[in-house]
Amino acid sequence: MAATKAQKKSSASSESNWARLVREATKDRKQFEPYVFDAYDPPVLITPPTGLERQLMLARLSDEAGSVEPDDLPEMLAALVGEAAFAKVWDALRDQPLDVTLALIEDINRHFNKGADGGAEEFPGGDSAS
Repeated sequence: MAATKAQKKSSASSESNWARLVREATKDRKQFEPYVFDAYDPPVLITPPTGLERQLMLARLSDEAGSVEPDDLPEMLAALVGEAAFAKVWDALRDQPLDVTLALIEDINRHFNKGADGGAEEFPGGDSAS
């Protein structure tokens, strides 16, 4: 049985249920520019921690006040900057004082939270009081 033009058009333009769910769930989500970690040339682009895996790791590692145990700092940093950027970021930080790491984390959070409505609900550990 031959398909009609309407059936062909409908099947060619239909989206999967998964694609529809993703589109609808993310339609109002703010898009963020990557954080530019310029310790290298070319710089390392750090994407926001919006994926489920990174969000869950950040939530697991921080307490209600957003604090992280010192032993968990490398794992928290990996969740914050993402797997693709972590090796370079860690290599730049590993011999620096802790204050440098904390300053970088604060700068990354400030970068991604600056455009979030309310801030803290967008990223675990984010601070809406700024």
